[in-house]
Amino acid sequence: MMSYKKIICSCLTLLVFCCGCGLREGVVQKEPKSFLWFTGNTINASVYIDDLAPFTLSEENDELIHYEISPGKHKIVVKRSGNEIVNRVVLLGSGITKEIQIP
Repeated sequence: MMSYKKIICSCLTLLVFCCGCGLREGVVQKEPKSFLWFTGNTINASVYIDDLAPFTLSEENDELIHYEISPGKHKIVVKRSGNEIVNRVVLLGSGITKEIQIP
């Protein structure tokens, strides 16, 4: 028959093992972001995204341009010398890269 000391010691040991192991719960999510990838003739092309301030793409014709943007619906307009050459509405999911071909 077990003595009270052995029972208490066994209970304490069991308690330490049960409480000592931490259980972590939760969901790890990546930050939601998407990308626009401008390819083609990017020379002197100005890009307008929604109501944001426009920016000019690189002078290098063969350089691939990536622009980080939040997921969702966006209006993309590309102009060169005042002429509109691209006008699209794109729907981007998180982690998605959308290619915008500039003629």
